[in-house]
Amino acid sequence: MASGDSVSQIKERLTIVDVVSSYVELAPAGKHMKARCPFHNEKTPSFTISPDRGMYYCYGCSAGGDIFTFVQEMEGVDFKGALKILADKAGVELVQEDPKKKTERDRQYDALESATKFFEEYRTKKIDAQTYLKDRGVTTETIAKWRIGYAPGPPDHGWRELKNALEAQKFASVELLKAGLVKGADAGKEPYDLFRDRIMFPIFDPAGKVVAYSGRILTKDSEAPKYVNSPETELFNKSEILYGYDKAKQGIRSMDFSLIVEGQFDVVMAHQAGYANTVAVSGTALSDHHVMLLQRLSNRVVLALDADRAGIAAVKRAAELMLARGMDVKVARVNDGEDPADMIQKDVASFKTVVGHASHVIEYLLDILESQGLDDRTFKLKAREEILPYVVRIPNRIDQEHFENIIAERLGTTKDAIHFETERIAERLKEAAAKSTAQAPASKPKPAEPDLDPKMIVLRKTELRQYLGVLVDIFPEAQRKPLATAIETVLAEKLTDVQSSLDAKKTSGLSFTLETYIEKTPIKQVYEETVDKLNELMSLIAREEMRELTNTLKKAEVEGDDETMMKTLGAISVFKKKQSEEMFTGLLFGVEEIRKT
Repeated sequence: MASGDSVSQIKERLTIVDVVSSYVELAPAGKHMKARCPFHNEKTPSFTISPDRGMYYCYGCSAGGDIFTFVQEMEGVDFKGALKILADKAGVELVQEDPKKKTERDRQYDALESATKFFEEYRTKKIDAQTYLKDRGVTTETIAKWRIGYAPGPPDHGWRELKNALEAQKFASVELLKAGLVKGADAGKEPYDLFRDRIMFPIFDPAGKVVAYSGRILTKDSEAPKYVNSPETELFNKSEILYGYDKAKQGIRSMDFSLIVEGQFDVVMAHQAGYANTVAVSGTALSDHHVMLLQRLSNRVVLALDADRAGIAAVKRAAELMLARGMDVKVARVNDGEDPADMIQKDVASFKTVVGHASHVIEYLLDILESQGLDDRTFKLKAREEILPYVVRIPNRIDQEHFENIIAERLGTTKDAIHFETERIAERLKEAAAKSTAQAPASKPKPAEPDLDPKMIVLRKTELRQYLGVLVDIFPEAQRKPLATAIETVLAEKLTDVQSSLDAKKTSGLSFTLETYIEKTPIKQVYEETVDKLNELMSLIAREEMRELTNTLKKAEVEGDDETMMKTLGAISVFKKKQSEEMFTGLLFGVEEIRKT
């Protein structure tokens, strides 16, 4: 781990403006600078940078910190990852950590790095692997850049080539299992390599560290699956990792759009063709986290997926997630039976033309529907059910109207008719969402609405104090003490003080109502709902505290009170850390006892 001197050197060489401006566009605002926050959607810039203090803060989502916290959030890395990124940018050499102090997590990274080197070395020895990559059009430079390798296995090699090599480097079998490199065998047999006779594509985290692999079978007559991916591990979460993201970040920013493809070969060949903004998911469907990572860098996306049924389904899934976030989603029409890697190998210019002529996802879906040769009425009905829901997801009303006009023209009907049906679908989706919320299990705490009026927060807090203060005396005796302790912890008051402050008139009526309710309700449900109330009260108190801190910060900024600003930023940082560590985890001690009955 780097010393404090390294951190100081980085801060001396890099300003907050140097770091933040490489991610978002900054505009002067007095002695500060402002931008649209990269951590949440907003129209009016509320993300403020103080060059003098080397800090940032967003009045919209309360994100704040220095250059290290900013890079951690933007790149999805821990402090060590941010330190490495900034050290490289600043030209600061980091002092390596003593190997004896490496954690279990570090050992997994080391095992994966050693495995990658093993695969790279074996690739140079395997003529068939070299020939295969050459036949696919992958250049020597690309192979080196992406660290593509070969995992030996039957028929020419054994089942434990990697395992034996890494154990010779003092890695234990249990470490290789945790890293997802070997599989457990039947009782009495040794674990064996997960990847055998495969072209290996290392999967990197946002900081560029190997966390997993995707292996493509080499021997054609094998009955093994075509692709095998690493299992999820402590380092690898499929729903959070995009293949190629570590190398595509700058390309996405500079080209102002993400190019999403399906497979590793597609990503590698697209980068080789000049599309340094290309990524792919790693053995799973596109997730909200994937979309968030991409939107931080650009609001525009082009999907270049296979033209088969699975590819169209993936386009629809992406459209659902991205349109709702206000992203501009287009689709490149890849030739039937081909993938981007095939197209690039045959004719790079044709692939570039396809990407350049990508159409908006709604127009693409209209084209797909139209190509099915449906009769006029069926075409219109299917368009209503399969395409209008995507128009509803667009948050911009002007954009909605634009696509309503396009659909009306393509369907040969009026814009008013399309708008009417769009409104009906929107209402139907709204009702379905409301019904789903109403039927949600009671065990899931319902947080306060983000735009809840401060007066409503006070009112709701009063109601919850009243409810819990009365309920504790009606609770079964065995669980009364844990509940009393939880109430005192949440309110930071003695229970006797809480109860003495209650409205006497309301207390009597509420007491009677709750007694009747507990008699008629399954006790487990009562316990779960009590936990919900405690969590809701805690959330409201936290929101009040954060509002007070934010108001203090705003006032100090207007008055130019740097000392108060620094203190308040520190208080906000401590508060947020406390929230994440305690608020919804260990703070409600005794709750688990309440649940056990």
